[in-house]
Amino acid sequence: MKIKSLLCIILLSFSLPSLSQTESSSQSNYGLPKKSDYDRWSVGITLGANHLLGDLLKGKQNNNRFLDEGFVRPAFGLQVHNQLTHSIGLRFRGIFSTFVGSDQEYLDTITYLPIQFPGSGASSTREWAVKYESPMYEGALEMTYNFGNISFLNRNKNFHFVATLGVGFFNFDAEVKSDSSNSKLGVLRKSGNITELMIPMSFGFKYKINKVDIGLALDYRKTFTDNVDATVKSYSEFDNYIMLNLGVNYTFGKKNKPMEWVNPMEVVYNDLADMKEKIDILSGDKDKDGVSDLFDKDNSTAEGTKVYGDGTAIDSDGDGVIDSKDADPFTAKGAKVDANGAEIDTDSDGVADSRDLEPSTAAGSLVNFQGVTIAKPGEFGADGLSGSNGKNGTGFLPSVFFDLGSAVIKPNFNDRILVIARVMQANPKLNVKITGNCDIRGNETENLKLGQRRADNVMNHLIKQYGIDPARLSTESKGEKEPMATSLNPMNRRVDFAVE
Repeated sequence: MKIKSLLCIILLSFSLPSLSQTESSSQSNYGLPKKSDYDRWSVGITLGANHLLGDLLKGKQNNNRFLDEGFVRPAFGLQVHNQLTHSIGLRFRGIFSTFVGSDQEYLDTITYLPIQFPGSGASSTREWAVKYESPMYEGALEMTYNFGNISFLNRNKNFHFVATLGVGFFNFDAEVKSDSSNSKLGVLRKSGNITELMIPMSFGFKYKINKVDIGLALDYRKTFTDNVDATVKSYSEFDNYIMLNLGVNYTFGKKNKPMEWVNPMEVVYNDLADMKEKIDILSGDKDKDGVSDLFDKDNSTAEGTKVYGDGTAIDSDGDGVIDSKDADPFTAKGAKVDANGAEIDTDSDGVADSRDLEPSTAAGSLVNFQGVTIAKPGEFGADGLSGSNGKNGTGFLPSVFFDLGSAVIKPNFNDRILVIARVMQANPKLNVKITGNCDIRGNETENLKLGQRRADNVMNHLIKQYGIDPARLSTESKGEKEPMATSLNPMNRRVDFAVE
Protein backbone atom coordinates (compact mmCIF):
# COMPACT_ATOMS: atom_id res chain seq x y z
CA MET A 1 0.00 0.00 0.00
CA LYS A 2 2.93 2.36 0.54
CA ILE A 3 3.91 1.98 -3.10
CA LYS A 4 0.32 2.69 -4.22
CA SER A 5 0.04 5.81 -2.08
CA LEU A 6 3.41 7.09 -3.27
CA LEU A 7 2.40 6.71 -6.91
CA CYS A 8 -0.85 8.62 -6.33
CA ILE A 9 1.03 11.48 -4.67
CA ILE A 10 3.57 11.64 -7.54
CA LEU A 11 0.84 11.79 -10.18
CA LEU A 12 -1.09 14.50 -8.36
CA SER A 13 2.04 16.62 -7.88
CA PHE A 14 2.82 16.26 -11.58
CA SER A 15 -0.63 17.39 -12.67
CA LEU A 16 -1.10 20.32 -10.27
CA PRO A 17 1.45 22.66 -11.95
CA SER A 18 -0.30 22.22 -15.28
CA LEU A 19 -3.67 22.98 -13.72
CA SER A 20 -2.27 26.04 -11.94
CA GLN A 21 -0.53 27.32 -15.02
CA THR A 22 -3.65 26.92 -17.16
CA GLU A 23 -5.82 28.75 -14.64
CA SER A 24 -3.28 31.55 -14.38
CA SER A 25 -3.18 31.94 -18.16
CA SER A 26 -6.96 32.03 -18.42
CA GLN A 27 -7.14 34.88 -15.92
CA SER A 28 -4.43 37.02 -17.48
CA ASN A 29 -5.25 40.44 -18.83
CA TYR A 30 -2.83 40.44 -21.73
CA GLY A 31 -5.33 39.55 -24.42
CA LEU A 32 -4.39 35.88 -24.47
CA PRO A 33 -7.15 33.38 -25.28
CA LYS A 34 -9.23 32.06 -22.38
CA LYS A 35 -10.79 28.70 -21.68
CA SER A 36 -14.20 30.15 -22.45
CA ASP A 37 -13.04 30.80 -26.02
CA TYR A 38 -12.93 27.07 -26.77
CA ASP A 39 -14.96 23.87 -26.52
CA ARG A 40 -13.22 21.65 -23.93
CA TRP A 41 -15.54 18.77 -22.95
CA SER A 42 -15.94 15.58 -24.94
CA VAL A 43 -17.37 12.11 -24.48
CA GLY A 44 -16.57 8.93 -26.34
CA ILE A 45 -16.70 5.17 -26.61
CA THR A 46 -13.87 2.65 -26.78
CA LEU A 47 -13.74 -0.70 -28.56
CA GLY A 48 -10.69 -2.88 -28.27
CA ALA A 49 -8.94 -6.16 -27.63
CA ASN A 50 -7.54 -7.19 -24.24
CA HIS A 51 -4.67 -9.55 -23.40
CA LEU A 52 -3.27 -10.50 -19.97
CA LEU A 53 0.46 -11.04 -19.55
CA GLY A 54 0.08 -13.67 -16.81
CA ASP A 55 1.50 -17.01 -15.73
CA LEU A 56 -0.71 -19.30 -17.85
CA LEU A 57 0.56 -18.36 -21.29
CA LYS A 58 2.18 -21.50 -22.75
CA GLY A 59 1.30 -22.54 -26.27
CA LYS A 60 -1.67 -24.77 -27.08
CA GLN A 61 -1.83 -27.99 -29.03
CA ASN A 62 -3.94 -28.20 -32.16
CA ASN A 63 -6.31 -30.74 -30.61
CA ASN A 64 -6.96 -28.51 -27.59
CA ARG A 65 -10.69 -27.90 -27.34
CA PHE A 66 -10.02 -24.32 -26.12
CA LEU A 67 -7.84 -23.48 -29.12
CA ASP A 68 -10.53 -21.33 -30.71
CA GLU A 69 -10.83 -19.17 -27.59
CA GLY A 70 -7.26 -17.84 -27.77
CA PHE A 71 -5.81 -15.28 -25.31
CA VAL A 72 -7.61 -12.14 -26.58
CA ARG A 73 -11.04 -10.87 -25.60
CA PRO A 74 -12.98 -7.78 -26.69
CA ALA A 75 -13.03 -4.71 -24.46
CA PHE A 76 -15.73 -2.01 -24.24
CA GLY A 77 -15.46 1.37 -22.57
CA LEU A 78 -16.83 4.89 -22.04
CA GLN A 79 -14.80 8.02 -21.43
CA VAL A 80 -15.19 11.71 -20.52
CA HIS A 81 -12.43 14.15 -21.41
CA ASN A 82 -11.70 17.71 -20.32
CA GLN A 83 -9.03 19.70 -22.15
CA LEU A 84 -7.04 21.84 -19.70
CA THR A 85 -4.66 23.46 -22.19
CA HIS A 86 -4.07 23.12 -25.91
CA SER A 87 -1.85 20.09 -25.25
CA ILE A 88 -2.81 18.71 -21.81
CA GLY A 89 -6.12 17.21 -20.73
CA LEU A 90 -7.71 14.94 -18.12
CA ARG A 91 -9.65 11.82 -19.09
CA PHE A 92 -11.79 9.49 -16.99
CA ARG A 93 -12.40 6.13 -18.61
CA GLY A 94 -14.16 2.95 -17.58
CA ILE A 95 -13.62 -0.36 -19.41
CA PHE A 96 -15.19 -3.82 -19.21
CA SER A 97 -13.50 -6.92 -20.61
CA THR A 98 -12.55 -10.51 -19.81
CA PHE A 99 -9.17 -12.08 -19.11
CA VAL A 100 -8.56 -15.54 -20.55
CA GLY A 101 -5.57 -17.86 -20.88
CA SER A 102 -4.46 -21.45 -20.79
CA ASP A 103 -1.41 -23.63 -20.23
CA GLN A 104 -1.16 -26.96 -22.02
CA GLU A 105 1.55 -28.29 -19.66
CA TYR A 106 0.85 -26.53 -16.38
CA LEU A 107 2.61 -28.06 -13.35
CA ASP A 108 0.46 -27.66 -10.23
CA THR A 109 2.83 -27.02 -7.34
CA ILE A 110 2.55 -26.44 -3.63
CA THR A 111 1.53 -22.90 -4.20
CA TYR A 112 -2.00 -24.24 -3.95
CA LEU A 113 -3.25 -27.36 -2.18
CA PRO A 114 -2.24 -30.55 -4.00
CA ILE A 115 -4.97 -31.80 -6.31
CA GLN A 116 -6.67 -35.05 -5.35
CA PHE A 117 -6.83 -37.12 -8.51
CA PRO A 118 -9.80 -39.47 -8.89
CA GLY A 119 -9.03 -43.06 -7.93
CA SER A 120 -5.51 -42.35 -6.76
CA GLY A 121 -6.33 -42.20 -3.07
CA ALA A 122 -3.52 -39.74 -2.45
CA SER A 123 -2.48 -36.17 -3.06
CA SER A 124 0.17 -35.51 -5.63
CA THR A 125 1.40 -33.02 -8.15
CA ARG A 126 1.25 -33.51 -11.87
CA GLU A 127 1.11 -31.67 -15.11
CA TRP A 128 -2.31 -30.45 -16.15
CA ALA A 129 -3.79 -28.68 -19.14
CA VAL A 130 -5.62 -25.76 -17.50
CA LYS A 131 -7.34 -22.56 -18.50
CA TYR A 132 -8.50 -19.53 -16.58
CA GLU A 133 -11.15 -16.85 -17.14
CA SER A 134 -11.95 -13.67 -15.25
CA PRO A 135 -14.30 -10.72 -15.84
CA MET A 136 -12.45 -7.39 -15.56
CA TYR A 137 -13.68 -3.88 -14.76
CA GLU A 138 -11.39 -0.90 -14.64
CA GLY A 139 -11.66 2.83 -14.00
CA ALA A 140 -8.81 5.29 -14.49
CA LEU A 141 -8.05 9.00 -14.37
CA GLU A 142 -5.42 9.83 -16.98
CA MET A 143 -3.51 12.88 -18.10
CA THR A 144 -3.39 13.17 -21.91
CA TYR A 145 -0.72 14.97 -23.89
CA ASN A 146 -0.99 15.89 -27.58
CA PHE A 147 2.35 15.76 -29.36
CA GLY A 148 2.76 18.14 -32.25
CA ASN A 149 -0.08 20.50 -31.31
CA ILE A 150 2.51 23.26 -30.97
CA SER A 151 3.86 23.47 -34.50
CA PHE A 152 5.84 26.26 -36.06
CA LEU A 153 5.04 25.01 -39.55
CA ASN A 154 1.27 24.48 -39.39
CA ARG A 155 -1.32 26.73 -37.80
CA ASN A 156 -3.79 23.89 -37.41
CA LYS A 157 -3.54 20.13 -37.71
CA ASN A 158 -6.11 17.34 -37.96
CA PHE A 159 -3.69 14.63 -36.87
CA HIS A 160 -2.16 14.21 -33.40
CA PHE A 161 0.02 11.72 -31.61
CA VAL A 162 -1.30 11.26 -28.06
CA ALA A 163 0.31 9.84 -24.93
CA THR A 164 -1.42 9.23 -21.58
CA LEU A 165 -0.36 8.46 -18.01
CA GLY A 166 -2.58 8.12 -14.98
CA VAL A 167 -3.76 6.08 -12.02
CA GLY A 168 -6.68 3.70 -11.67
CA PHE A 169 -8.15 0.54 -10.20
CA PHE A 170 -9.25 -2.70 -11.76
CA ASN A 171 -11.42 -5.54 -10.44
CA PHE A 172 -11.12 -9.24 -11.33
CA ASP A 173 -12.50 -12.63 -10.16
CA ALA A 174 -10.47 -15.40 -11.82
CA GLU A 175 -11.19 -19.14 -11.94
CA VAL A 176 -8.71 -21.81 -13.03
CA LYS A 177 -10.35 -24.85 -14.59
CA SER A 178 -9.07 -28.24 -15.66
CA ASP A 179 -8.58 -28.71 -19.36
CA SER A 180 -7.79 -32.41 -19.29
CA SER A 181 -9.87 -34.72 -21.47
CA ASN A 182 -9.88 -37.49 -18.82
CA SER A 183 -10.53 -35.30 -15.80
CA LYS A 184 -13.75 -34.00 -14.32
CA LEU A 185 -12.29 -31.88 -11.57
CA GLY A 186 -13.90 -28.67 -12.90
CA VAL A 187 -12.77 -25.52 -11.05
CA LEU A 188 -9.38 -26.04 -9.48
CA ARG A 189 -9.11 -22.69 -7.67
CA LYS A 190 -10.33 -19.06 -7.56
CA SER A 191 -8.62 -15.77 -7.00
CA GLY A 192 -11.63 -14.25 -5.27
CA ASN A 193 -13.19 -10.88 -6.08
CA ILE A 194 -10.23 -8.47 -5.85
CA THR A 195 -9.71 -4.76 -6.63
CA GLU A 196 -6.16 -3.61 -7.22
CA LEU A 197 -4.28 -0.44 -8.10
CA MET A 198 -2.85 -0.13 -11.61
CA ILE A 199 -0.97 2.50 -13.61
CA PRO A 200 -2.44 3.05 -17.11
CA MET A 201 -0.28 4.40 -19.91
CA SER A 202 -0.77 4.51 -23.65
CA PHE A 203 0.47 5.89 -26.94
CA GLY A 204 -1.51 6.37 -30.14
CA PHE A 205 -2.87 8.87 -32.61
CA LYS A 206 -6.07 10.77 -33.40
CA TYR A 207 -7.64 12.17 -36.54
CA LYS A 208 -10.27 14.94 -36.43
CA ILE A 209 -13.35 15.20 -38.62
CA ASN A 210 -15.26 18.36 -37.64
CA LYS A 211 -16.26 17.87 -33.97
CA VAL A 212 -15.56 14.11 -33.99
CA ASP A 213 -12.13 12.54 -33.64
CA ILE A 214 -11.15 8.91 -34.18
CA GLY A 215 -8.14 7.42 -32.45
CA LEU A 216 -6.14 4.21 -32.22
CA ALA A 217 -3.95 3.53 -29.18
CA LEU A 218 -1.96 0.76 -27.55
CA ASP A 219 -2.66 0.75 -23.78
CA TYR A 220 -0.41 -0.85 -21.16
CA ARG A 221 -1.56 -1.47 -17.59
CA LYS A 222 1.08 -1.84 -14.89
CA THR A 223 -0.37 -3.82 -11.95
CA PHE A 224 1.01 -4.73 -8.53
CA THR A 225 -0.36 -8.25 -8.21
CA ASP A 226 0.50 -11.71 -9.59
CA ASN A 227 -2.91 -13.18 -8.82
CA VAL A 228 -4.97 -11.94 -11.80
CA ASP A 229 -4.97 -15.44 -13.35
CA ALA A 230 -5.36 -17.07 -9.88
CA THR A 231 -1.92 -18.51 -10.34
CA VAL A 232 1.11 -17.32 -8.44
CA LYS A 233 4.58 -18.47 -9.35
CA SER A 234 7.49 -17.53 -7.18
CA TYR A 235 9.71 -16.64 -10.11
CA SER A 236 7.09 -14.72 -12.10
CA GLU A 237 6.45 -10.98 -12.30
CA PHE A 238 3.19 -9.11 -11.77
CA ASP A 239 0.31 -9.89 -14.11
CA ASN A 240 0.20 -6.80 -16.37
CA TYR A 241 -2.13 -6.48 -19.34
CA ILE A 242 -2.34 -4.64 -22.67
CA MET A 243 -5.23 -3.41 -24.83
CA LEU A 244 -5.45 -2.21 -28.42
CA ASN A 245 -8.25 0.35 -28.45
CA LEU A 246 -10.18 2.18 -31.14
CA GLY A 247 -11.88 5.29 -29.72
CA VAL A 248 -14.45 7.74 -31.07
CA ASN A 249 -14.88 11.13 -29.34
CA TYR A 250 -17.45 13.91 -29.75
CA THR A 251 -16.69 17.44 -28.51
CA PHE A 252 -19.54 19.47 -27.05
CA GLY A 253 -19.86 23.26 -27.31
CA LYS A 254 -21.09 26.14 -29.42
CA LYS A 255 -17.70 27.70 -30.18
CA ASN A 256 -16.87 25.18 -32.93
CA LYS A 257 -13.27 25.46 -31.73
CA PRO A 258 -12.23 22.28 -29.89
CA MET A 259 -9.36 23.39 -27.67
CA GLU A 260 -7.51 20.13 -28.23
CA TRP A 261 -7.28 20.84 -31.95
CA VAL A 262 -6.28 24.51 -31.87
CA ASN A 263 -2.57 25.16 -32.16
CA PRO A 264 -1.63 27.81 -29.55
CA MET A 265 0.93 29.11 -32.03
CA GLU A 266 -2.03 30.12 -34.19
CA VAL A 267 -2.63 33.02 -31.80
CA VAL A 268 0.96 34.14 -32.26
CA TYR A 269 0.75 33.72 -36.02
CA ASN A 270 -2.45 35.79 -36.18
CA ASP A 271 -1.08 38.52 -33.91
CA LEU A 272 2.08 38.78 -36.00
CA ALA A 273 0.05 38.91 -39.20
CA ASP A 274 -2.20 41.65 -37.78
CA MET A 275 0.80 43.62 -36.58
CA LYS A 276 2.54 43.28 -39.94
CA GLU A 277 -0.59 44.39 -41.75
CA LYS A 278 -0.91 47.47 -39.54
CA ILE A 279 2.76 48.33 -39.99
CA ASP A 280 2.41 47.89 -43.74
CA ILE A 281 -0.63 50.16 -43.73
CA LEU A 282 1.12 52.75 -41.57
CA SER A 283 4.35 52.81 -43.53
CA GLY A 284 3.08 51.78 -46.94
CA ASP A 285 2.00 54.04 -49.78
CA LYS A 286 0.59 51.79 -52.48
CA ASP A 287 -0.32 54.56 -54.89
CA LYS A 288 2.84 56.58 -54.14
CA ASP A 289 0.95 59.81 -53.62
CA GLY A 290 2.87 60.73 -50.48
CA VAL A 291 0.02 59.86 -48.09
CA SER A 292 0.31 56.76 -45.84
CA ASP A 293 -2.18 54.01 -46.64
CA LEU A 294 -3.51 54.23 -43.08
CA PHE A 295 -4.76 57.77 -43.75
CA ASP A 296 -5.28 57.52 -47.50
CA LYS A 297 -8.95 57.62 -48.46
CA ASP A 298 -8.11 56.75 -52.06
CA ASN A 299 -5.40 54.13 -52.50
CA SER A 300 -5.83 54.05 -56.27
CA THR A 301 -4.62 57.57 -57.08
CA ALA A 302 -2.64 57.60 -60.31
CA GLU A 303 1.08 58.17 -59.80
CA GLY A 304 2.00 61.85 -60.04
CA THR A 305 -1.48 63.10 -59.18
CA LYS A 306 -1.54 65.98 -56.73
CA VAL A 307 -3.57 65.11 -53.65
CA TYR A 308 -4.95 66.63 -50.47
CA GLY A 309 -3.77 65.51 -47.03
CA ASP A 310 -6.30 62.67 -46.97
CA GLY A 311 -4.97 61.22 -50.24
CA THR A 312 -7.86 62.31 -52.47
CA ALA A 313 -6.99 64.00 -55.76
CA ILE A 314 -7.11 67.80 -55.88
CA ASP A 315 -10.05 69.40 -57.68
CA SER A 316 -9.20 73.11 -57.64
CA ASP A 317 -12.39 74.40 -59.25
CA GLY A 318 -14.70 71.95 -57.49
CA ASP A 319 -16.35 70.84 -60.72
CA GLY A 320 -16.10 67.13 -59.85
CA VAL A 321 -13.20 66.45 -62.24
CA ILE A 322 -9.79 66.14 -60.60
CA ASP A 323 -7.09 68.49 -61.81
CA SER A 324 -5.00 65.76 -63.43
CA LYS A 325 -7.94 64.97 -65.76
CA ASP A 326 -9.50 68.44 -65.89
CA ALA A 327 -9.21 70.13 -69.28
CA ASP A 328 -9.94 73.45 -67.56
CA PRO A 329 -8.91 73.37 -63.86
CA PHE A 330 -10.13 76.95 -63.35
CA THR A 331 -13.78 76.59 -64.30
CA ALA A 332 -16.06 79.22 -62.77
CA LYS A 333 -17.84 78.06 -59.64
CA GLY A 334 -21.15 76.39 -60.43
CA ALA A 335 -20.46 76.13 -64.16
CA LYS A 336 -21.61 73.00 -65.96
CA VAL A 337 -18.73 70.94 -67.37
CA ASP A 338 -18.34 67.89 -69.56
CA ALA A 339 -16.57 64.64 -68.60
CA ASN A 340 -13.21 66.29 -69.27
CA GLY A 341 -13.91 69.24 -66.99
CA ALA A 342 -14.32 71.77 -69.81
CA GLU A 343 -17.24 74.20 -69.56
CA ILE A 344 -20.19 73.36 -71.76
CA ASP A 345 -20.67 75.61 -74.78
CA THR A 346 -24.16 74.80 -76.05
CA ASP A 347 -24.11 77.00 -79.18
CA SER A 348 -20.44 76.23 -79.97
CA ASP A 349 -19.57 79.90 -80.34
CA GLY A 350 -16.40 79.54 -78.27
CA VAL A 351 -17.86 81.20 -75.15
CA ALA A 352 -18.83 78.90 -72.26
CA ASP A 353 -22.45 78.96 -71.16
CA SER A 354 -21.54 80.48 -67.79
CA ARG A 355 -20.22 83.61 -69.59
CA ASP A 356 -22.42 83.54 -72.70
CA LEU A 357 -24.98 86.36 -72.75
CA GLU A 358 -26.41 84.92 -75.95
CA PRO A 359 -26.50 81.12 -75.45
CA SER A 360 -28.26 80.42 -78.78
CA THR A 361 -26.00 82.16 -81.27
CA ALA A 362 -26.49 81.02 -84.86
CA ALA A 363 -23.78 78.68 -86.16
CA GLY A 364 -20.92 80.53 -87.86
CA SER A 365 -21.71 83.90 -86.28
CA LEU A 366 -18.89 86.09 -85.03
CA VAL A 367 -19.27 86.88 -81.30
CA ASN A 368 -17.47 88.97 -78.74
CA PHE A 369 -16.01 87.70 -75.47
CA GLN A 370 -19.51 87.67 -73.93
CA GLY A 371 -20.93 85.50 -76.70
CA VAL A 372 -22.93 88.35 -78.29
CA THR A 373 -23.19 88.28 -82.06
CA ILE A 374 -21.03 90.85 -83.82
CA ALA A 375 -21.82 89.86 -87.38
CA LYS A 376 -23.84 87.18 -89.07
CA PRO A 377 -22.21 84.68 -91.38
CA GLY A 378 -20.83 86.39 -94.52
CA GLU A 379 -21.41 89.90 -93.26
CA PHE A 380 -18.35 90.56 -91.07
CA GLY A 381 -15.95 92.88 -92.85
CA ALA A 382 -18.52 94.10 -95.41
CA ASP A 383 -18.20 97.80 -96.34
CA GLY A 384 -20.10 100.06 -93.99
CA LEU A 385 -20.92 97.33 -91.50
CA SER A 386 -17.82 97.22 -89.44
CA GLY A 387 -16.20 100.59 -89.96
CA SER A 388 -13.94 102.03 -92.62
CA ASN A 389 -11.77 99.59 -94.56
CA GLY A 390 -13.65 96.69 -93.00
CA LYS A 391 -12.09 97.14 -89.58
CA ASN A 392 -13.99 96.54 -86.34
CA GLY A 393 -12.31 97.20 -83.03
CA THR A 394 -14.79 95.07 -81.10
CA GLY A 395 -14.10 91.98 -83.13
CA PHE A 396 -12.38 89.86 -80.52
CA LEU A 397 -12.75 86.08 -80.58
CA PRO A 398 -12.39 83.45 -77.78
CA SER A 399 -8.90 83.09 -76.33
CA VAL A 400 -6.81 79.91 -76.04
CA PHE A 401 -4.96 79.32 -72.75
CA PHE A 402 -1.64 77.55 -72.05
CA ASP A 403 0.16 75.85 -69.19
CA LEU A 404 3.06 77.60 -67.48
CA GLY A 405 6.10 77.86 -69.78
CA SER A 406 4.38 75.79 -72.50
CA ALA A 407 3.42 76.57 -76.09
CA VAL A 408 1.60 73.25 -76.60
CA ILE A 409 -2.10 73.60 -77.45
CA LYS A 410 -4.18 71.73 -74.85
CA PRO A 411 -6.80 69.42 -76.39
CA ASN A 412 -9.65 71.07 -74.50
CA PHE A 413 -9.04 74.31 -76.42
CA ASN A 414 -9.28 72.70 -79.85
CA ASP A 415 -12.98 73.58 -79.95
CA ARG A 416 -12.16 77.29 -79.59
CA ILE A 417 -9.78 77.15 -82.50
CA LEU A 418 -12.56 75.37 -84.40
CA VAL A 419 -14.82 78.38 -83.75
CA ILE A 420 -12.18 80.67 -85.29
CA ALA A 421 -11.95 78.41 -88.34
CA ARG A 422 -15.72 78.33 -88.76
CA VAL A 423 -15.99 82.12 -88.54
CA MET A 424 -13.23 82.58 -91.11
CA GLN A 425 -14.79 79.99 -93.44
CA ALA A 426 -18.18 81.74 -93.13
CA ASN A 427 -16.58 85.20 -93.74
CA PRO A 428 -14.15 84.85 -96.66
CA LYS A 429 -13.06 88.49 -96.47
CA LEU A 430 -12.15 88.20 -92.77
CA ASN A 431 -8.50 88.38 -91.69
CA VAL A 432 -7.39 87.54 -88.14
CA LYS A 433 -4.40 88.58 -86.09
CA ILE A 434 -3.13 86.04 -83.54
CA THR A 435 -1.38 87.54 -80.49
CA GLY A 436 0.63 85.53 -78.00
CA ASN A 437 0.80 86.60 -74.33
CA CYS A 438 2.64 85.50 -71.15
CA ASP A 439 2.63 86.18 -67.43
CA ILE A 440 5.60 87.88 -65.77
CA ARG A 441 7.48 84.69 -64.87
CA GLY A 442 10.83 84.57 -66.67
CA ASN A 443 12.64 87.49 -68.29
CA GLU A 444 11.07 89.78 -70.83
CA THR A 445 13.04 88.50 -73.83
CA GLU A 446 12.14 84.87 -73.15
CA ASN A 447 8.50 85.80 -72.68
CA LEU A 448 8.44 87.54 -76.09
CA LYS A 449 9.81 84.38 -77.69
CA LEU A 450 7.31 82.16 -75.77
CA GLY A 451 4.38 84.36 -76.80
CA GLN A 452 5.49 84.16 -80.43
CA ARG A 453 5.72 80.34 -80.30
CA ARG A 454 2.18 80.20 -78.90
CA ALA A 455 0.82 82.40 -81.68
CA ASP A 456 2.70 80.46 -84.39
CA ASN A 457 1.41 77.09 -83.07
CA VAL A 458 -2.20 78.30 -83.18
CA MET A 459 -1.73 79.70 -86.71
CA ASN A 460 -0.21 76.42 -87.92
CA HIS A 461 -3.10 74.50 -86.37
CA LEU A 462 -5.63 76.62 -88.35
CA ILE A 463 -3.68 76.11 -91.56
CA LYS A 464 -3.03 72.36 -91.23
CA GLN A 465 -6.28 71.24 -89.65
CA TYR A 466 -8.83 73.53 -91.32
CA GLY A 467 -7.12 74.72 -94.50
CA ILE A 468 -7.21 78.43 -93.67
CA ASP A 469 -5.26 80.55 -96.18
CA PRO A 470 -2.01 81.67 -94.48
CA ALA A 471 -2.42 85.08 -96.18
CA ARG A 472 -5.48 85.72 -94.00
CA LEU A 473 -3.52 85.13 -90.74
CA SER A 474 -0.84 87.17 -89.00
CA THR A 475 0.95 86.71 -85.68
CA GLU A 476 2.66 88.82 -83.07
CA SER A 477 3.90 88.52 -79.48
CA LYS A 478 3.35 90.99 -76.70
CA GLY A 479 5.10 88.83 -74.12
CA GLU A 480 4.21 90.07 -70.66
CA LYS A 481 3.29 93.62 -71.73
CA GLU A 482 -0.52 93.37 -71.82
CA PRO A 483 -1.76 91.23 -68.88
CA MET A 484 -5.54 90.91 -68.63
CA ALA A 485 -5.47 90.06 -64.90
CA THR A 486 -3.06 90.16 -61.95
CA SER A 487 0.50 89.41 -62.90
CA LEU A 488 0.55 85.66 -62.03
CA ASN A 489 -2.99 84.86 -63.08
CA PRO A 490 -3.11 81.91 -65.55
CA MET A 491 -5.44 83.99 -67.75
CA ASN A 492 -2.34 85.92 -68.86
CA ARG A 493 -0.91 82.78 -70.52
CA ARG A 494 -3.03 82.99 -73.66
CA VAL A 495 -3.44 83.62 -77.37
CA ASP A 496 -5.95 86.27 -78.45
CA PHE A 497 -7.65 86.67 -81.80
CA ALA A 498 -8.50 90.05 -83.29
CA VAL A 499 -10.31 90.81 -86.53
CA GLU A 500 -8.39 92.99 -89.01
